[in-house]
Amino acid sequence: MLSLWTSISWKTIMQILIYSYAQSTINKFIIFKIMMDKLAKIKQVVEDIKSITIQGATNIAKAGIQILAQELKKQKFNSLSELKIFLAKASMLLKNARATEPMLFNGLKLISTKYQVESTKSKDIIQLQKKLSEAGEEYIAEIEKEEELRPAIGAKIIKNGYNIVTHCHSGSVVKVLTTARKAGKKIHVYNTETRPLYQGRRTSTELVKAGVPDTMIVDDAAPFFVDNMYESHVDIDMIILGCDNIKLDGSVYNKIGSFAIALSAWHSKIPVYVVGSLTKVDMEKKIEIEERSGKEVWPEAPKGLEIINYAFDMVPAKFITGIITQFGIIKPKDLKKAVKKYYPRMAH
Repeated sequence: MLSLWTSISWKTIMQILIYSYAQSTINKFIIFKIMMDKLAKIKQVVEDIKSITIQGATNIAKAGIQILAQELKKQKFNSLSELKIFLAKASMLLKNARATEPMLFNGLKLISTKYQVESTKSKDIIQLQKKLSEAGEEYIAEIEKEEELRPAIGAKIIKNGYNIVTHCHSGSVVKVLTTARKAGKKIHVYNTETRPLYQGRRTSTELVKAGVPDTMIVDDAAPFFVDNMYESHVDIDMIILGCDNIKLDGSVYNKIGSFAIALSAWHSKIPVYVVGSLTKVDMEKKIEIEERSGKEVWPEAPKGLEIINYAFDMVPAKFITGIITQFGIIKPKDLKKAVKKYYPRMAH
């Protein structure tokens, strides 16, 4: 064998090594390209989330889990390893789309746990893909069932003649308000414009279309408008907010500006309710507040100017009267107990 190698010129040896390296690199590129192709639709949803084309925690969760379930079902994988890599990469892409979406994260965790359990029982890739896809579809069905239950529960606490303030756009909040209106209650909603992307316009459009009297107020005026101690021209009876993230201590993360509105309400002893599924409970201790591009605030800002554009802030539990969930109104102090009771899988 040694004599064989010594009879080959160094030039030939280098050519063999270069060819071998090139072939290995090409193979790796092909594998990478195939995986990127499989992830193409996942990436599109991620971009839609980042650009706010898909907005609202529930819509984000449904869109993310739906596309993952679809791709898990239709893509072809040659091995369990390839399936595992796809699931890990797809989950990471979706998780990094926004940092404050536990409803999405909990769905991804559910599918990942399903893989860990089922992959030890069987090596049938197609059957495993089917089970993972079904887990995602079941999670979406669970979310949709919650959406059916919450509006009526929330509408019950709204009394006839109430003036209500809300912020940003939450499909769940809009459903609570329109349900109260359909029940014959005369209410008036005041909602913020929600700069810099004006999500409040969507809220106003949906409320007006549903026949709910609505008035838009500028963001900076909202805390002053809410504080009844300054005898504004409107007495506010209730604040109803959506949320992207619920912590176990009962505090919530919502669109930036929510803190100031809730603080003002707390100062004036006005009840603050948050509409949110228990699947939005975030078991992580720390959360990263998303900071978006300053170009959203001022596209033609002077060169060198720094713009801070936080997407979310936190409403402390002490400001919150109750969280409107599919299981009823839960006080912040009782949240941990409720999660353990209704979603024991999340408590681990």
